[in-house]
Amino acid sequence: MTNLFNPVKLGLDNTFALHEAIGSPIDNPDITIVHVAGTNGKGSVALKIARTYELAGHKTGLFVSPHVSSFRERMSVNGKMISEEEVCQLLPELYKQIDEKGIAATYFEITTCLAFLFFATRGVDVIVLETGLGGRLDATNIVRKPALSIITSIGLEHTRILGDTKELIALEKGGIIKEGRPVLVGPEVPMKVLRQCAKEKKASAFYTCEDILGEDESSKSFKNAGDVKDYDKENARIARAALQIVQEDRNNRICDSIRKDNETNLDPSYKNLQTITENQIELGTSQRPPCRFEVLQVLVDENGAVQKRNENESSDLHLTEVKVILDVAHNPPAMQHLVSKLENTFPTDKDGNRRFVAGFSSDKNLFECAQHLINSCNGDVSRIHIIEASHPRAASIESILEACPALFSCQNNSEDSSANYDKKDRSLSRQIKEGLRLASKYNEILVVCGSVFIMAEAREALGIDEPKDSDFIAEVAGAGMKTFQENFGEQNKSGLSK
Repeated sequence: MTNLFNPVKLGLDNTFALHEAIGSPIDNPDITIVHVAGTNGKGSVALKIARTYELAGHKTGLFVSPHVSSFRERMSVNGKMISEEEVCQLLPELYKQIDEKGIAATYFEITTCLAFLFFATRGVDVIVLETGLGGRLDATNIVRKPALSIITSIGLEHTRILGDTKELIALEKGGIIKEGRPVLVGPEVPMKVLRQCAKEKKASAFYTCEDILGEDESSKSFKNAGDVKDYDKENARIARAALQIVQEDRNNRICDSIRKDNETNLDPSYKNLQTITENQIELGTSQRPPCRFEVLQVLVDENGAVQKRNENESSDLHLTEVKVILDVAHNPPAMQHLVSKLENTFPTDKDGNRRFVAGFSSDKNLFECAQHLINSCNGDVSRIHIIEASHPRAASIESILEACPALFSCQNNSEDSSANYDKKDRSLSRQIKEGLRLASKYNEILVVCGSVFIMAEAREALGIDEPKDSDFIAEVAGAGMKTFQENFGEQNKSGLSK
């Protein structure tokens, strides 16, 4: 059974209609829902919160996007992806409702409602939702009463859809704020705009991390001494504050209902929440999704071909171990964070010790993304490898070179004159092999970055066994799931496909 989907059009009508057709599972009052939006960090924060609730004994559903290797990564319960059997069982029910009721559902709307149906069949009591794009018109925003809404950060991204200033983008992401419910914001947001947004939407409270946890000493050091900021720690801090807000809100509501002798009117989801210990918070918020500064040790031969380890054999003098870092940094702020993290974790001398393989999405600021990599290489663009992902949103090699002419010539008198690319073989695997060969030769770290859409192929090229979708799952969930994901690249701010 194949559903070809409809063109992406932002809005909530389709999702509300499809959600109602399948019994409105997300409206179950017994479920605690945390809703997370933001330009960067939302996936990491969502995972950290979900893992903590899982450790506290809750059956916890997590919905994230996009996926790296398998469509099924998007929805999981207590860390285990939806099974192929469950996808095959639940998707036809969605398609039946779509056909019978004439709902023009899109790929992301179907995926979102599939997750909601999956969570209901598994009987979860906590759900953590990551928005797909923006917030106000995102399919996940049919949630009526989240325990907490979170906005992790605001940066310039998807400007043709969300607006061309941070303030306009903040208003779009602030669309997940709900009346009578608290909202938490990270440090890198337009505070004044979001505070006013929360006031207009009649949120019960507006929190920053400082309001809950006090001043961040590491952030203070960063501001005063120019230290490199650790954004995983910042994400962990946001997650910690979120967990504390929900816990304290739960305790206050229970006490208030007891004091008023009116416990029957208490939201059932608050009664079901377990007390979370400090150890559970420490462990849960230390978790990190794959491809977020993921460090690997890869064994290669002198030609850059990846070799499998065999501990029973003596070491081969012709094999070299290369440190590889995978990171989904995909926009200028994230790229800047990645470069800072690299400099802090693996300090270099004036000649540097890192090499990059990068591919970008066409809707990003290609010049700024590339310039961060050039600066990290001290102007030696021969240590940058440009690829073109097999995805409709991928930027072409030509467009990247046109956006950043500095990639054509080195600025430090290197013998090589330009970045590495191959217009005949634009694949990631081609440049990873060459990058591994050169990194091995010059004792460099190889960093693969630029887009989540290149990570599946990168991990495969590095010899990592990844979960793969069967042909049937690929058919019912969208042809070519390895590359088929949301395509927002050709939309204007109204949300209509061009």
